[in-house]
Amino acid sequence: MLFCMALTGAQAQTRDSVAFKPHWFVQPQVGVGYHVGEAKFSKLLSPAAQLSVGRQFSPLFGLRLGASGWQARNWQAHPKAEYKWNYVQANLDATLSLSNLIWGWKDSRKWNVYGFAGVGLNIAFKNDDANRLANTPESTGVPEQQNTEFQKLWSGTRLFPAGRLGGGVEYALSERVALGLEYNANVLPDKWNSKKGKKDNLDWQQNLLVGVKIALGKTRKHIQIEEPAPVIEEKPVVREEPKPVVVEQPKPVVETKAVVEKAPDMPEVKVYFTASSTRLTPKEVEKLQPVADYLKKYPAKHVAVYGYASTDGHKAYNQRLSNRRAKAVERWFTANGIDASRIKAEGKGETNMGSRKKSRVAAVIQIKD
Repeated sequence: MLFCMALTGAQAQTRDSVAFKPHWFVQPQVGVGYHVGEAKFSKLLSPAAQLSVGRQFSPLFGLRLGASGWQARNWQAHPKAEYKWNYVQANLDATLSLSNLIWGWKDSRKWNVYGFAGVGLNIAFKNDDANRLANTPESTGVPEQQNTEFQKLWSGTRLFPAGRLGGGVEYALSERVALGLEYNANVLPDKWNSKKGKKDNLDWQQNLLVGVKIALGKTRKHIQIEEPAPVIEEKPVVREEPKPVVVEQPKPVVETKAVVEKAPDMPEVKVYFTASSTRLTPKEVEKLQPVADYLKKYPAKHVAVYGYASTDGHKAYNQRLSNRRAKAVERWFTANGIDASRIKAEGKGETNMGSRKKSRVAAVIQIKD
């Protein structure tokens, strides 16, 4: 979404702009997993995969439901012996675009950095290696002595709760397809790897994945923004008073009256911002300067600033955005010598401005007595 301001021109005009469109997506990924254990890093790596389906509700927030897993790998310490088991984990993640949060949404941006947090249900199975080592006396190095390293041994199929945290980076190849690299850390109960951790520490399975994100529909929409015709100031008609007839008599004393300059009317000014932004561009600041000069010249006048936002996205977010836009204009005026007591700033949220048909005007500045 783009917001603009028109101060000149005789007729209303329309222009084309691009806005974010909510959409569904699918995200297949593959990579390597790492289970924290008592062995070298390279000996604890295993294959990993993840498939997610989600919806991007706004430029900032999304939800995805997916399944991840494949294989986990660990080693017993005495004697050294490798064991593996398999798992599948159902996940529900909430995602946040850090790029759009910091810089605002732009349809031309290729890179997107995001973070996420979620919960999962881990289904672990095929723990045959650990059971074999635990029940094999030879694995201890002492005949007839059972292996006691697996204090939390399990068999069959077990369910474990999981917590998730991670982040990633994406590069858009087109409007619908992006390449991505993602890291996620999954925390699980101490029993997951069949061993007792020091001080009952939790088990960790970490994954580094590469994949693609495919949007199931358009991610942008084109909108028509109507720019209303400006108010043209009409100059007052000044009538000349007829000159008095001067009689050849003693000249009367003519009392002079001080002329008080009347403040001319000032048309309302409209300010525009880029999508999800509250930053005033140099172009828009140039249009605010005449208003500041007017207020300095006529100290009896006040100014009202009304912020607006489009109807795209969540209503509560748009209300906060309109408030911040009004405050951004207020701060500019105070920074340029206008007393705060002469300024009223108010956010109107998703206000339909009459015949303007969902106008994308971001802020309206009006002069008040």
